[in-house]
Amino acid sequence: MPAPLPASTTIGKRLRKARLAKEWTLAYLGELLGMGEPNTAAPRLSRYERGLSEPSLEVVRELAKALDLPEAYFFAASDVLAEAILVIASLPAKKQTKALELLKSFASGTASQAD
Repeated sequence: MPAPLPASTTIGKRLRKARLAKEWTLAYLGELLGMGEPNTAAPRLSRYERGLSEPSLEVVRELAKALDLPEAYFFAASDVLAEAILVIASLPAKKQTKALELLKSFASGTASQAD
């Protein structure tokens, strides 16, 4: 079987990474989403991953829910920002607020900044 094509969009790249992290096949993810038969769901998801088609916002919501990820992860402008979203989202609400305060103080220069 030929090697998969690299994802050519941010959403596609992040979708593929999240799916593979869970060790899910395209068919399995399609089944979880209720996208119909595996022989139609897998190709559709593959087109998203390869950037040949963009999922609607509703589909992104469903993907995020199925993969247990925040929707913002799929739209983050950079990989660092995407990773920050995942880290902050994994924290309980009180720690999310504290993390935001720390980020704000870091950005304003009031936090100690070790290189």
